[in-house]
Amino acid sequence: MLLVSTNTERQPYPVVPNGLAAVASSLEHAGHEVRLLDLCFARSPAAAAGAAARRFQPDIVGVSVRNIDNSDVVALQHYTPEAAAVVRELRSASPAAHLVAGGAAFGVAPEALFTELGVDYAVAGDGERASVALVAALAAGEEPRAIPGLVRRGEGAIAFTPPGEDADLDSLPPLSLARWTDLKRYQRHGATVPVQTKRGCVYRCVYCTYRNVEGFGYRTRSPALVADEIAALRRDAGVRHVDFVDSTFNSPPGHAIEVCEEIERRRLGVQLDTTNFTPATAPRELLSAMRAAGFRTLGITAESASDAVLDRLEKGFTAAKAREVAERVERAGIRTLWIFLVGGPGETPLTLEETLSFAAWRLGRGDAVYLTVGLRIYPGTTLHRIALEENVVAEGDTLLAPRFYFSPALDFDSAVIRLRRFAADHPRFMFSADSRSVILPYLTRMASVLHLPRPHWRYMGLFQRIARAVA
Repeated sequence: MLLVSTNTERQPYPVVPNGLAAVASSLEHAGHEVRLLDLCFARSPAAAAGAAARRFQPDIVGVSVRNIDNSDVVALQHYTPEAAAVVRELRSASPAAHLVAGGAAFGVAPEALFTELGVDYAVAGDGERASVALVAALAAGEEPRAIPGLVRRGEGAIAFTPPGEDADLDSLPPLSLARWTDLKRYQRHGATVPVQTKRGCVYRCVYCTYRNVEGFGYRTRSPALVADEIAALRRDAGVRHVDFVDSTFNSPPGHAIEVCEEIERRRLGVQLDTTNFTPATAPRELLSAMRAAGFRTLGITAESASDAVLDRLEKGFTAAKAREVAERVERAGIRTLWIFLVGGPGETPLTLEETLSFAAWRLGRGDAVYLTVGLRIYPGTTLHRIALEENVVAEGDTLLAPRFYFSPALDFDSAVIRLRRFAADHPRFMFSADSRSVILPYLTRMASVLHLPRPHWRYMGLFQRIARAVA
């Protein structure tokens, strides 16, 4: 099998293809010969994919699509056309091979993306067991059918079997991320090294696709196995900074505490981080355990500091709770990147000012702020239903072409002008348009080459000053 990661996005930094690496490990564990081609740094992704397929002549080609687009209305990047170009080249280079697709994007829009890419089969949701079952059927000359998450051509229509969301994550083969990817190269370009402690989510944020991709509820990993994975990264690739990429690292707090305590007990010598921390639950004992385990920074996905918007987004906490958590995290000695969304249901000029007031407070306390404008509408989300009710999108729209929600009570252009004015006064404030700066990847790479402590958002003020000076 030839597995191909199509993600080439490198702004503000590249993302390690840990999902595809997990599939590669499972397929190899099942006895297949597996090669993984990562196109992130390829000058011509489609050409590189075609060349690899011609050399290897695989029986099966697996293509991973991480995102449909970058969910950014201000600086939109649509990734599906490039993925389709890679698929076409692979089809040409290996006409006899079965062409299979998967990745997080298929959990968002499985049938529409299957049609768009024109592959033979696709897998939505967890890929490890489904891919092994699919390959076993194809190798035996059988037509795959009742495999959880499988998308295929049925009789006159596309057939989609819902993902199974197997709860037993601990029996999966070790990820072996350093075996499948060039972690040092990723880190030189500012990337973090991802680790998952669980899958799934219990929150009901109206815009979010996590429930579509990983399912509702939590499927946790053994803290010992999480620590084993970090120890292997430290040993095999010299990794000293790990980023937890769960939907919400701190929920449930009991499991997060157990993970932190296991890491502390082993004295692994790594710094820990996450940008997926919800203000909904942050007990003091969790923050204490995080600090002891190696957390010095984290990202909090508050999305808003206005109760009117938080309620409509169904975030599960109030603005007062966010303030309480901010003070608690500061007392724990952990610096924070606050992450906000502007333009959701219920957003007005007044609610925007409430969020900016909170942002100014945290910026004054030494934190940083990242803010995006507009909410990407994904199929099957509550926001999709709201957008249909308000005639923002039409029935039957597959939403593969990016569509965004922006509150009708807030003028878009006026909001962007206000944010630019706020950014000019606060160097550690970045909104999405700034993240597309052509100089930012060079600055993050320089920070990596100079071995400046991660995460690099802590240098946002310096980066912003340099980027604006050369603009």
